[in-house]
Amino acid sequence: MKTNNNQRDFIFSCSTNSFQIEGGRNLGGRTDSIWDEFTKRNFVIPPANVAAREINSIEIAADFFHKYKTDAKIMNNLGLNGFVYNMDWTRIFPKNESYINPEGIKWHVDMFQTMVDNGIQPIPIIFHWDTPLWAQIQGGWENPDILKWFRNYCQVIFEHLGKFTDLWYVNDENSTFTLQGYLSDYLPPARNDKTAFAKAIHNLNMAAAIAKQEFEIAKEKGFIAKTGMLGIDHDWTPAIPYDQTDNKDLEACRIYNQWFLDFWLDPNMKGTYPQIFMDWLTDNKIEMIIPQTDLEFLKANTLDFIGWNYYRPCYVADFNKVIDSQELIKPSEEFFVKDFKIVYPKANVRYTDWKWVVDPQMLEPGAKVLFERYQKPLMIVENGMGAFDDKSQEMILDVERIEYLKEHLHAVLQAKANGVDFIGYSMWTYCDIFSPSGGYRKDYGLVSVDFNSPIRERKPKLSYVWYKQVISSDGTDLSINLEKLTNGLQTELRNWDLHKK
Repeated sequence: MKTNNNQRDFIFSCSTNSFQIEGGRNLGGRTDSIWDEFTKRNFVIPPANVAAREINSIEIAADFFHKYKTDAKIMNNLGLNGFVYNMDWTRIFPKNESYINPEGIKWHVDMFQTMVDNGIQPIPIIFHWDTPLWAQIQGGWENPDILKWFRNYCQVIFEHLGKFTDLWYVNDENSTFTLQGYLSDYLPPARNDKTAFAKAIHNLNMAAAIAKQEFEIAKEKGFIAKTGMLGIDHDWTPAIPYDQTDNKDLEACRIYNQWFLDFWLDPNMKGTYPQIFMDWLTDNKIEMIIPQTDLEFLKANTLDFIGWNYYRPCYVADFNKVIDSQELIKPSEEFFVKDFKIVYPKANVRYTDWKWVVDPQMLEPGAKVLFERYQKPLMIVENGMGAFDDKSQEMILDVERIEYLKEHLHAVLQAKANGVDFIGYSMWTYCDIFSPSGGYRKDYGLVSVDFNSPIRERKPKLSYVWYKQVISSDGTDLSINLEKLTNGLQTELRNWDLHKK
């Protein structure tokens, strides 16, 4: 399936993240990141089969650190032609901003080469929430010195890994990282401070521009192909008015999108901040001035394409709207501004076991908004369903996941057919991993991982067979024939020899 951008083949991929899958946390010269520290300090295991947050050890996780060659074979058998991997800064710079860990470089080179040898294009994401602990001790993303440290990191990985791929992302979900790590204590570094939030997001934006500058230098030096593109990955959740006839709810949606779309993408796609952010700094008496030189630097180093993590839409209401709790499946969610809130209506809305909305209706219109606003190619980087998979039988029949993926992938392909320049779709995730919101009890993978097994044994689910069918048909066959899929899973299990476990 060809796309408009440089006549690239459409990418069918899976995505994952180092601290959620990798393990080997103290191996190969690596030291701790803020996620290692956070999981050790906040360890909690709720009762079994309860949809509550589990914060568990990531020392081994799914052991991708040791099993990437096995996983590459499984991905090759699946037919993937892309693999989005959120990299681990700390494995490459474990001590400070200048010491380069040779074992960390070698592991990444070996892993990327293994993927390429199996017909899979690595698509790295440079930073995803896991600031090295040595950097956090010095202020992390609040300290402008981090820009120098991040530049060093980019230079090294572009030089050593650029030959393997021409598609890169600089960061993943800045919104979740900063809202829940700097305006709350839900995620590390748990700062819960408005000034810290403002400094962190500006430095993250500047770091992305620095990455773009270094990316272009790397292309000039021949480390990265001239076709190379560097993008940003954002987790915009499109808004639906709680009451379509209420002007206050409609206005709440408008303001919501200024914050959750414009604010997170404009700096790195347009080189500007929306006025709503500047007004917020003033209203909250935050002593932070964004120099004109920074804005000029952002504008001179805008990014090339957009990754979009679409899981669900959200229902947005006016902040002061009174809603009977009996009409909601769980309490409303409020934010750092009091212009809107997210609500969870019971009526006519589907939910997962984890109370996430299941609804693809905003994917195509949302894609059109992104494409028309920024005029850059798009890729779905995360789309998937977390659930309690029944692993008690020989075959894991995750039919609900297949139905979810079918609806959403259909919307992507429909948007592409209608003119949105989608270059690929990457589902979340390849195999079961540690989830920041659910630990090891929240299953997302096409491949099951037995976390009670010392070798973290892998086994395909029914969704693996379905996605294999989709890829082999180049996206033309999204059908769900349970008899055919079940027979296919039986065949996979018969052929699932020891080297794939």
